[in-house]
Amino acid sequence: MLFFSHEQYLTYIYSSVVLIFLVYLYSSGKKRKWLKDFGGLSMLQRFSKIPPTARNIIKGFMVSASFCGLCMVLLGPKWQTTEEYYEKEGMEIVFVLDVSLSMLAEDIKPNRLQRAKIEMENLIKDLENDYLGLVVFAGHAFSMLPYLTTDYDSIYLRILHMINENYARFIPYGTNVGNALLIAIESFSNVKREKVLIFLTDGEEHLAVRSQVAEAVKMLMERKDISIYLIGIGDPLKASPIPKKDKEGHTIGYEVDMEGDTITTKPNPALLQEIATLTGGTYIHDATGDELKNIFRGVIEKHRKIIGLKTRNIVKDISQHFLGGSLLFLVIFLLL
Repeated sequence: MLFFSHEQYLTYIYSSVVLIFLVYLYSSGKKRKWLKDFGGLSMLQRFSKIPPTARNIIKGFMVSASFCGLCMVLLGPKWQTTEEYYEKEGMEIVFVLDVSLSMLAEDIKPNRLQRAKIEMENLIKDLENDYLGLVVFAGHAFSMLPYLTTDYDSIYLRILHMINENYARFIPYGTNVGNALLIAIESFSNVKREKVLIFLTDGEEHLAVRSQVAEAVKMLMERKDISIYLIGIGDPLKASPIPKKDKEGHTIGYEVDMEGDTITTKPNPALLQEIATLTGGTYIHDATGDELKNIFRGVIEKHRKIIGLKTRNIVKDISQHFLGGSLLFLVIFLLL
């Protein structure tokens, strides 16, 4: 359906268009009469470009239509359509992101941590009405939000962008999976909603606090309303060094241990597979980073509940079509 933002001026435009058309015909008629009085209209038409009456009418229509199109652009033409869509129930999604030093390995480009953030952001941009939480962990786990949020742009993505290479080098060294799980479980609300925990790590646990892992497993088994997905990232067949970067982002060396030997990292999914088995969760490993997007979307869509079918109005600005039509009429006018 076509409508205009300033429909109150349509009458004036239509009147102006008719007036321009009549004035053009009147001026053409006056010109023809003057030439006829001058003498030999048919002779002048034969040796000049004076248009006949029918062409004058067409030219008058074209110039009037061109003027009308330009005026319509000023009125803000809009086209409204109605489409049906499935209304989906909001859910709670808590991401647990490993930010340990090993996540800076570049067996996945640009590195494990950045690739995880990129795919998380791509997913979040398509979410709507979902409550998001974010837990990061290395030697210790931290909840980056005091409560779940639906403000993706101003809060969630802004915090996610803060987690960079410098952040990974600042927090305590290690990969404390148990502590991260405990903090993540506490992030969920008691409201009756679908709840999904997405735990993303390279699985290389340098700080094994098995008592915390056992406690987390026990809590997950009690919280039947939380679906847990443990996602491993990194090449489990090849050990990768951890590069050091300068301020410009160029590699200037690799991380070394106390003896001066280069530190290498290779994912070890054994613990994550064990947790998934004990809690009834799902373990998925992505060695290249290429499947993260599909993994995230598959997890969300699996637990998404459809409430019902609704309709919504879609309004598009079509000023460019009227402008294009106006220019086309003007070109035809000049060619006639």
